[in-house]
Amino acid sequence: MRKHNKGFTLIEVLIALVILAIGLLGMSSLMMTSMQSSQSAYLRSQASLLAYDLVERMRANSNQAITSDSYVFSLSSEAPTDPTCASTGCTPSQQAQRDLFQWRAALTGSIPGATMVIARTNPNKYVITIAWSEASALKRGTENLNFVVSADL
Repeated sequence: MRKHNKGFTLIEVLIALVILAIGLLGMSSLMMTSMQSSQSAYLRSQASLLAYDLVERMRANSNQAITSDSYVFSLSSEAPTDPTCASTGCTPSQQAQRDLFQWRAALTGSIPGATMVIARTNPNKYVITIAWSEASALKRGTENLNFVVSADL
């Protein structure tokens, strides 16, 4: 009888290795999805922090924000430049330009490929939209995301 059982243990080991490999592939897929979800949550929190940062900048320069369109920015707008008035003191208009310059630099540094639109809906109400694309494990591709903040000054 012993001659007929040769190699049976080897088959058991191979089956155990296949089951272990499938389990490890499942765990690696789960880890990848977890990392992508964590990155997505990080980008959303960055968008939230940046949007509220801009709202606070507008509130600090509220006369300019309420009486002009200095803080309005569309996709077709030129990138803001630094007015270099920090050492001499900025006028409210220059401060708005400086705020947009600094804020846009922070946005592009925090969220790669992000775009922004700042629209004025009332004299003292703004809507800030931050958009970006990110990889989606669930959709097996990229997903376009928008973060929108509506603020009264």
